[in-house]
Amino acid sequence: MKKLLTVLAGVVIALSLFVTTGNTVKAAEPDGDCTCHDLLPIQGPERNKIVADFLSSKEFQAKKLELIKSGSTWNGAHTIEVVLPAEGVTMVGVPFISATGIPEVYVFINGTFVGSAPAE
Repeated sequence: MKKLLTVLAGVVIALSLFVTTGNTVKAAEPDGDCTCHDLLPIQGPERNKIVADFLSSKEFQAKKLELIKSGSTWNGAHTIEVVLPAEGVTMVGVPFISATGIPEVYVFINGTFVGSAPAE
């Protein structure tokens, strides 16, 4: 009898989860002229593959050697951020600490160095 009550209570709970109406969330309609993109960093295996290809590129190797010769330090591959802002565009940010101790991010777009910015 005890098992039967347990099973019936479980069925009632399960049915109440599936039968009750939930709060449906509706996404906002995008504006026709909005070209906004969500620039969250890529993570996981996709990021690791992009970073591995990037680290072996001649452009990065040359810039890294130049920065290290000038006294900057690099914390390693785990600090690299990868963003895909548009179709066919890969943006990679590599943080370095300058010889004076100021953190800077060196940005590469599709493997080409485009500039640096102070890290926030």
